[in-house]
Amino acid sequence: MEKLCGIAQSFADEKLKTAGWEKQFTCGEPRLTEAKQLYETMGREVHLEPLSENAQPMGANCDACYISCSNEMQTIWTKSKERL
Repeated sequence: MEKLCGIAQSFADEKLKTAGWEKQFTCGEPRLTEAKQLYETMGREVHLEPLSENAQPMGANCDACYISCSNEMQTIWTKSKERL
């Protein structure tokens, strides 16, 4: 999927993957809050990563969207909750 969509992999992505996080998708409100709550009710930890210019969901083809929506868009990352 990543090759098909031209999704950029950033240093932050690699760091999160190494720490056990799974990348879900990038979106803005109101879907962002809905998805976050859904993952939490499924017992997942949720991390929201602001969209950065070097990690646009569609690579360079997203410049217009990034310019107009970057402050609203975040990528949802999840992982299993640590058991104590």
